[in-house]
Amino acid sequence: QMSKSTGNFLTLSQAVNKFSADGMRLALADAGDTVEDANFVQAMADAGILRLYTWVEWVKEMIANRDSLRSGPANTFNDRVFASEMNAGIMKTDQNYEK
Repeated sequence: QMSKSTGNFLTLSQAVNKFSADGMRLALADAGDTVEDANFVQAMADAGILRLYTWVEWVKEMIANRDSLRSGPANTFNDRVFASEMNAGIMKTDQNYEK
């Protein structure tokens, strides 16, 4: 729990400077989803930043090695299942935006 008296209070500007906007989004999304007060945990923000960094490094590695990835027509069973799930997700997202 953040409090000025305990010294762990951060303004939004300070928090974004410390954890980045994306790190704050991840930590705030994890802060609580019940009717109870949100509980911002700095360790969660740090972990979110680490996950983002790891993901970015993985993407860079995949881009650097894209020639070694599979190419050609995508018509295996797994390809069709993946495409179907993506299309279902797109339709569900569209329906939710319409609501």
